[in-house]
Amino acid sequence: MLQLFKTEWLKVKSYRTFWILFGSFFIFLPATLLMTADRFMHQINQMEGKNMETAIMKSLLSAPFIFPNVWRGAAWFGGLFFIIIGMLFILLVTNEVQYKTHRQNIIDGWSRTDFITAKLSMLLFFVVSTTVMVFLCGLVCGLLFTPDLSSVSIFENIRYVGYYALMATLYLVVAFLVAILIKRTGLAIVVYFGYVFVIDNLLWLVLTFRKSQLGYFLPLESSDSLIPNPFKPSNIELRTVPDLNLLITAVIYGTLMLYGIFRYYRNADLKT
Repeated sequence: MLQLFKTEWLKVKSYRTFWILFGSFFIFLPATLLMTADRFMHQINQMEGKNMETAIMKSLLSAPFIFPNVWRGAAWFGGLFFIIIGMLFILLVTNEVQYKTHRQNIIDGWSRTDFITAKLSMLLFFVVSTTVMVFLCGLVCGLLFTPDLSSVSIFENIRYVGYYALMATLYLVVAFLVAILIKRTGLAIVVYFGYVFVIDNLLWLVLTFRKSQLGYFLPLESSDSLIPNPFKPSNIELRTVPDLNLLITAVIYGTLMLYGIFRYYRNADLKT
């Protein structure tokens, strides 16, 4: 896979759009997280009084940016911006069809499985690099804003970084499937955005309003629900499904979609 990734890297290292979109994630995530944390913590520090109501509000508002809850906050913010990487991945895959480089790879000796594996190596690169960024953002934010580091367990909720990696993988597998099936860049991106922002959320709302837990087993929701909004009080959380069940569900969805991608591409007409 390493050799295949090197070939993929040669394709993108001089591609300006790649660096613009890829770099956007690494700029927007830390900037947004740290700016939001700074504003919130400033407001918290301006609170006066020692009554119970103020203490509860202070605890609630400061939680997303101090250890150990900062890992959840960083992972959630990372998820907000990961749609940029999904769009970039669709662009890279559909460009192969538009410029016929996928056919040239096969002519030059790659098997169809090699082509898919090469794209998966790029997918893995995106997941690993952005996960490292989420970890670093959480670490820096926690070190900056946690009032007393000696009184907390810094890595207590580090599992949320792992949840982020799973979510990122599932989102890119969905993007891969959409790109392979549709092939046209613009339409593939529209379909991807439509599913991520509209269809998935509407289905979740419909199922949740009926007081059903089935909405949490939707393809993307199974990973999204592992990283709930850090600003939402836990006492209004509707999910009762254990994390382990969602982890298993997300892995099953990802495996089935990858199988579908391999199976489809083995029989696909490379002329289209």
